[in-house]
Amino acid sequence: MGVYPISDQRDGKERPSCRERKLPRGSGKVDGPGNRTPQEKPHPDATASRKSMDMTVGPEWEHIEIVRRRTRLFLNKYGFSREFIDAITMVGSELVENGIKYGDFGEPEKKLKFKLHILEKNIIVEVIHPTSASATRHLRRLDKTIQWIRGYQDPFQAYVEKLKEVARRPITDSESGLGLVRIAHEGKSILDFFIAEDNALNVSAVAGIEKALWR
Repeated sequence: MGVYPISDQRDGKERPSCRERKLPRGSGKVDGPGNRTPQEKPHPDATASRKSMDMTVGPEWEHIEIVRRRTRLFLNKYGFSREFIDAITMVGSELVENGIKYGDFGEPEKKLKFKLHILEKNIIVEVIHPTSASATRHLRRLDKTIQWIRGYQDPFQAYVEKLKEVARRPITDSESGLGLVRIAHEGKSILDFFIAEDNALNVSAVAGIEKALWR
């Protein structure tokens, strides 16, 4: 399988295709509970360091709201604009919703992991969940949709085209791909994914924060 050069609109560098990229080892590492700031009151299944948040939740739809609430509280501490916080919260909830929808949670111990990292110039939102051989169709569709979005210089164009496509589909069709386009357009994020050695699917969205502090 070849590498498809992708132009990153933020720095002009070429990026490999979704299936070829790997996140750096240790990128999901967070500090222990002892390093939490006093005002934090995390969800029982969440840990937070100064610039990272880690949560493990079950595959229940009500947990999407828990992720939304924790993301909003976490980002509020760093003075980001309301618009930016709304956008990143949407990105996280869309990724978690897809993870719950397409993950393999056949055993009680299987959970979904949500990670948020604030870097110097970017915010990375990651959702990791178990997958199975039956997810091949979803993975191909995920790859196709992400590559299709990247084919547009402006994600807004992809958003408009996807809205037109969804409008033509039967109302019972639940695999619209609209959530991914919202992440790219409204969340101003670059999407990517890879399959880890334990067959877990890692889907990430990277958003620039250069203007995120403007209120």
